Amino acid sequence: MDRRDENGELLLPVIEKENDHPCFECAKCCTYVAVEIDGPTTPKEYDQVVWYLYHANVEVFVDWDDAWHVLFRTRCEHLSPAGLCGVYEARPAICKDFDWRECEQRFTPADGPPDKLAWVSAGEFLAWLEKTRPRAFARYQAHVAKKHATGHERELLRVRAKSRAR
Repeated sequence: MDRRDENGELLLPVIEKENDHPCFECAKCCTYVAVEIDGPTTPKEYDQVVWYLYHANVEVFVDWDDAWHVLFRTRCEHLSPAGLCGVYEARPAICKDFDWRECEQRFTPADGPPDKLAWVSAGEFLAWLEKTRPRAFARYQAHVAKKHATGHERELLRVRAKSRAR
């Protein structure tokens, strides 16, 4: 049963980390969400990666098992300012299953990068695509050019022009 204060607010358990624990003052794992995605193989899928990377606090990476991920830099709402879990006893299983020994913070530069590939901007991704997959890059460019030639932009230009005329 949840413990509550006189105002009905949930009282969170007080959890203390020992300062010699590897997670002490870190909590990096509680500041992002990474979701596995299919690796892009078509122009439309490359375009989706570009779209992800047009957003602030979003990254895309490929891990050492060649799995692609989209990463959202966002802090868990239950992470205390001290870097402690406010719902530790009821935390999700994914949190409980996390093994601190596999945390990227534990790796040193000598271990190499934590990810095989990583991009924080669309420009970085497109430069990589052009260099490593030139035929896919050309198909992507043709896809984007075709989409832009459909005439949908006229509507956006009209809206943009009206908003400037004020």
